[in-house]
Amino acid sequence: MRLRLALPLLACVPLFAQQAGIGTKLGDFALADLDGKTTPVAVSGGVTVVVFISTRCPISNDYHERMNGVYADYRARGVRFYFANANANEPVAEMRAHAKEAGFGFPVFRDAGNVVADRLGATHTPESFVIDSSGVLRYHGYIDDARNPARVRNSGLRAALDAVLSGVAVEKSETKAFGCTIKRARGVS
Repeated sequence: MRLRLALPLLACVPLFAQQAGIGTKLGDFALADLDGKTTPVAVSGGVTVVVFISTRCPISNDYHERMNGVYADYRARGVRFYFANANANEPVAEMRAHAKEAGFGFPVFRDAGNVVADRLGATHTPESFVIDSSGVLRYHGYIDDARNPARVRNSGLRAALDAVLSGVAVEKSETKAFGCTIKRARGVS
């Protein structure tokens, strides 16, 4: 009986051991575009941002304009962006239609099997990660601190990008992301 209880717990150990913390040097990974083509993501050689989004999450959907704004402002400064959907219950056709309806100025990628979300430790949508040009994770958390744009006091993602681009330490490197939970693939914690 004890062995049966221990096996499911042991199966989760490698997953949690892979989650990256602030200061962790990350390796390259891959996402798929919405046509199914694998896109390699090299994390060194430039600042990289990964944001997990959802088609169905009302909180993620409240951030469309802000995500477009961050993308437009920082892409012009050489930052690479990967807006990824890791929700197993959201089909690619739905993602494609959602991106068009939302007026995204950026491409959306699919994190099938939530591999990248698991590796980074993403749990919510929206949730953002900033990786510096040497491949080190420098920020993990919210885009900003309020669902209502009029109530925003802290723009965590923008502050982190400004710090990383200026070569200084991110003052608040971790913030608590909020939104809907990522609906993971079955059999994945």
